[in-house]
Amino acid sequence: MLTTIGLTIISIAWLYEFYLIISKKDKTINSKFAGIYSVGVLLLVIDGFMLGVSSITWLNLVSLVISAGVFMALMKK
Repeated sequence: MLTTIGLTIISIAWLYEFYLIISKKDKTINSKFAGIYSVGVLLLVIDGFMLGVSSITWLNLVSLVISAGVFMALMKK
């Protein structure tokens, strides 16, 4: 269940970012996108640990650390 919610949140984040790129012709990463994406990946990590799927979970955890780092860097700008 958390995987479905997490992937839905990630999809919404990508749709939001896509909308911003098309409507504003801006190619920069939006901080809201990075934050929403991080929340979605966090849910994937939690679900992966709960289900015991370690290899995919560790890859998602790496993605979470990177996306959270991008989010924090964008917030400091």
